[in-house]
Amino acid sequence: MRFSSLIFLSSCFFVTTSHAQFAPEILSLKFESQSYSAIASIDQTIHDLEGKPVKNGNIAFTHNQLEASATDGKWEYSLFQRYDYFLRFNSDTAELAYLLRNDIPVPENRVYSVHLRPNHIRAWGLGLAHQFDITPSIDGKIRFNYLRADKTTDGYLKGQFQSLSTGYQTQLRLDYGYSRDTLLDRKEEDTDGHGASVDIDLEWQATKNIAFSLKGRDILSYIKFKDLTYTQANADTNTISFDSNGAIDTKPTVSGIEGYRGQTQRLPHRYTLGGRYDINDNTGISSQLLSYDKIMFPRLGYTSKSPYISWHTDYDFRSKAIGIGIRHPFFSFSIRSDSLKWENAQMLELSISSRIVF
Repeated sequence: MRFSSLIFLSSCFFVTTSHAQFAPEILSLKFESQSYSAIASIDQTIHDLEGKPVKNGNIAFTHNQLEASATDGKWEYSLFQRYDYFLRFNSDTAELAYLLRNDIPVPENRVYSVHLRPNHIRAWGLGLAHQFDITPSIDGKIRFNYLRADKTTDGYLKGQFQSLSTGYQTQLRLDYGYSRDTLLDRKEEDTDGHGASVDIDLEWQATKNIAFSLKGRDILSYIKFKDLTYTQANADTNTISFDSNGAIDTKPTVSGIEGYRGQTQRLPHRYTLGGRYDINDNTGISSQLLSYDKIMFPRLGYTSKSPYISWHTDYDFRSKAIGIGIRHPFFSFSIRSDSLKWENAQMLELSISSRIVF
């Protein structure tokens, strides 16, 4: 067991045993999924852009987490599994990937600037959170997470692709660590990464009817891999030509190295800034600004309340997605999409939670 995990587990033991008795007041189970693609539907993005022409955009991501937690006073203990995939790219890279995947001829005399940065993990983890009061009207919660990752992709592909009448020329640089090589089909190997991340929540009840909130996820993070498989390569395909149909006949020349190295991975920051105004005891309006690695999603919503259940609906201006949700003291459910057909959706979110209060 790594030193970082020993520290974390020892801390959990110390905090737990420092109480006279550990008697959880709340047991919770939660699943959340959030996916978005700026260039195509989520389904088409998963299938390597096969299908309709892509749109302009520079981001695609998915975050999925299943978590069980127990709350004892101001302390919260969690066990979770998460799966994240984050892609940063430019419009040239998206267009070129679409053309190649669908065997469409590349326009002649066109220069493409290639830039792609993948960031992917699959990990299980333990969370330890503590709630605290800053002032009578401001509450906070800080959470430390231990992460153990068995899947990863982290690195970049960048360079230039030029289409000519006689063929094309490329100068591409690849440098990435991975558990599975999706570009050069290297055999998948076992991966073992250990790390940590920090989350924070702040709630401010400014007046009786006005409240603000800030949630930060992975505001600090690292995952260290000791012997991670990696590839550093230069691709030169300036001798390749087009076939009779105008499509690329690819026989790339690749030079570089493959091996094992230590590598540290950082996770994208996720922030949610919220505001709420209660018109009366039964209705209210809200605003929300989601930031996923500095990509902004502004939202505006409306809430209707009853003694035991509240209903919520909102609109995301970036993705043009509509969200609806229901909340009860013992369960909650929400969904958001920009299409009634899931296979056409570019934004898709789902959250389900339940809890038992003792």
